[in-house]
Amino acid sequence: MDEDSELLFAYARRGDVESLSALVRRHSVWMQAFLRGLLPSAADAEDVFQETWVRVVKSAGKYRGGKVRPYLAVVARSAAMDRLRQTGRFVSLDAEDEEGSSAVESLPDAGPTPGERFESKATSEDVRAAVRGLPEGPRQVLLMRIEGELSFKEIASELGVPLGTALTWMRTATLKLKDILGVPK
Repeated sequence: MDEDSELLFAYARRGDVESLSALVRRHSVWMQAFLRGLLPSAADAEDVFQETWVRVVKSAGKYRGGKVRPYLAVVARSAAMDRLRQTGRFVSLDAEDEEGSSAVESLPDAGPTPGERFESKATSEDVRAAVRGLPEGPRQVLLMRIEGELSFKEIASELGVPLGTALTWMRTATLKLKDILGVPK
């Protein structure tokens, strides 16, 4: 059993608050980055970060083992999707309307071309913005894979899609990011 599992079990079985604090410290950086990629604002990400840990605390007794980071990523994603639904900001940018156009096609040009941005050193904010601009499915797969360290099988299961779809969405995400950031293919 890995150390994170031991910490979560220590909290679940004995109410060891120090173990829970250690888990929060260990997982806060990647989880906040993960949530920031899923949600429209830093304030939303912070609120959902807190909600994620509330959910972990409430369901700690149901944890049966396994890797903790993927478990936390699933809980965080669920909390983020609930937040988007509650606030009415859950909009699929790649869903087509009755005319066959998607919302992403109607977005205005946001400034410099990807090549110009890349030449002027793509900053981490440029990368975060590029990730936020990905269609929902590819963005979630990318974040669940990188930030949540979930396997593609776990991602497919969590999203309720075939494994091939999860793999295709990852490829779509990486190709679109390369295009947006002006990275040669």
